[in-house]
Amino acid sequence: MAHLVEFRNLFLLSFHERDPLAAEITSFGWRVHSARRSDNLSARFFSAGAMIAVIDARSATDGCLEAIAELSTSATEGGIAILALVDSSRHPQIVAQCYDSGATHYLDFADAGADLAQAIKYAYRYVENFRGGAERASHEQSMLARADLQWSMAVDAVTEFWASDSLLKAASEIDFARYPATGIYRCLSEKERKRVRGAMGRLRDGARQAAVPHRLNGRAVIHHLHEADGRIFGRIEYLANSEDMDDWTGRDLLSGLRNTAAARSWIRQKLEAGSQLTLLAIGIKNFRTINAAFGRQAGDQLLRILGHRLMDQTQLQYAGSQLVARIDGQNFLIALADIQTSKVSAFANDLIGSVFYDLQFEGRSINPVARAGVAIGNSNSSEKTLIRKAVLALAEATAADALPINFSTVSEADVHLEEVLEEQLAGAMGRGEIAIAFQPQMKVDTGQLVGAEALARWEHPEYGLLGASTLFAVAERAGVMESLSTQIHKQALMLAARWPKSLGFLRLSINVTASDLAATAFDVNMQKHIENAGFEPDRLTLEITESELIGNLSASADILQRLRAIGVRIAIDDFGTGYSSLSYLKELPVDYLKIDSGLTGDISGSPKDQVVVRSIIDMAHSLDLGVIAEGVETEGQLKTLAKLGCEYFQGFLRSGPLSSDEFEAFALRSN
Repeated sequence: MAHLVEFRNLFLLSFHERDPLAAEITSFGWRVHSARRSDNLSARFFSAGAMIAVIDARSATDGCLEAIAELSTSATEGGIAILALVDSSRHPQIVAQCYDSGATHYLDFADAGADLAQAIKYAYRYVENFRGGAERASHEQSMLARADLQWSMAVDAVTEFWASDSLLKAASEIDFARYPATGIYRCLSEKERKRVRGAMGRLRDGARQAAVPHRLNGRAVIHHLHEADGRIFGRIEYLANSEDMDDWTGRDLLSGLRNTAAARSWIRQKLEAGSQLTLLAIGIKNFRTINAAFGRQAGDQLLRILGHRLMDQTQLQYAGSQLVARIDGQNFLIALADIQTSKVSAFANDLIGSVFYDLQFEGRSINPVARAGVAIGNSNSSEKTLIRKAVLALAEATAADALPINFSTVSEADVHLEEVLEEQLAGAMGRGEIAIAFQPQMKVDTGQLVGAEALARWEHPEYGLLGASTLFAVAERAGVMESLSTQIHKQALMLAARWPKSLGFLRLSINVTASDLAATAFDVNMQKHIENAGFEPDRLTLEITESELIGNLSASADILQRLRAIGVRIAIDDFGTGYSSLSYLKELPVDYLKIDSGLTGDISGSPKDQVVVRSIIDMAHSLDLGVIAEGVETEGQLKTLAKLGCEYFQGFLRSGPLSSDEFEAFALRSN
């Protein structure tokens, strides 16, 4: 019994948030038996061998009160605790109603200090006092003796495998001696194996718990997984019917909402039935910053809360057929059947206003900033294209930083083109279709060439030259940003290393993304790229978008400092358009600021237009930083920059981006 999970049993009933609640409670050290419906409630509770029942009464209030009443007799006779989860801000009388129904404890989430882990501990202490220590210990041992279907294995030594006797008996056809860690996996269908790989991936990424629905000996089961103390633990729970299994496969385990696959199926059915569908893709613009500032646990909790609010508010605001899903990361999807087009804008604004307001986490305010993309389709649309249109509209709303809601204007053909490009990008990288262009950088006072910024382009054989914005947007959606960024860095360094010796004084600037900086080995890999190319590190500048540093300032500073120690210089790109802060500049090892082209374009106007640019330049000089202005297109702009003390510039006034050969010729003429 050495590897048996030392968890106590707990039963959970939650109509809308079963999965995320089960994950959270599991992390507290409990073996959770969860349900989304109250069918056969007493039988399921007692079969779980639980001493505590957690009933989520924040929604579906009547059903939860009935469940509490059903279990209340056992609470007084058998010494179990019934903990009701409530929200008195939405249901002022709920606490009294829960007690009247027979609850022994409650936790009010309207209280900013609500602590689920402590509430469960209090409930457990009640059980201890009621039963007495010896009887409780005997009860726990009897529960273990029920021999749950369990297994565990060491993370770094899969041969160190343990399985309960009941599991060995239930899966007698599996040769655990020969395949200790993969025995069950080998008996699954390919679809079920894919679910297992996804669940294990979530554990590797730091998830507290994951669950996989599959079949064992022809019976539907849920395979609960979690990792602790260097071991992976599994527990198998039989399901009453196949409907329960379908419910698990269609749910997002973090938020409890429908997942992408279930959303696509629902949308497809409605379109085929002739409904007009309105899709709202809603995302949290500052989610990365929230995660960095408060931690992943807070980010996960934020997604759970917002998902719950979205479901409640959608039901309150629209009586028609609807679906609420979490599609990926920080993005949700609302689908409404047959809503009047004229009412969509008001619905979206009201929904965002009622859901994305201030939240509290450990006494600190969280302010999620929401953006939404809207797409409308009918029976002539496909679910895949319609979802894509909504997601693209969301991406535009997030990037534009203007109105929070953006209605899709792209055609079916444009969406199809996006899909084609995403499918082709990985192959294009292998075929050498990603090209590097160099934009010259010069001194403001003398016009002397000092270096170049490397810019990526996609030389598509059918659609021609595609710019950086298209390339990186496609790469982000295709999930190949990391490999694309690495290829661009290597390629730019290799090309610059081939410049003639007479151009050995020129600097090379390459762009670095937030994803690059998030990689723990970024500085080590960058040094390898520099060495392999044979390029001098003291001629290299890394340009980093200012807003992308904010989320992980300390880690970014450490990485950049290690690169700066070998001679690499650091520039903050697009300064003045993101989260400008003097404290960031003090803490980061920065050498240059780059003034965004949008600000440069204003400086040839009235003196008032020059105030921001002058302030940036003066601030940079006070910190001993150089200044590079981009987007310079007129002699008037250049003259003003010189007057304000800006040292370097780039822009179409002297040259746009050039191919490698064109830049070399340009540089030799300028030398």
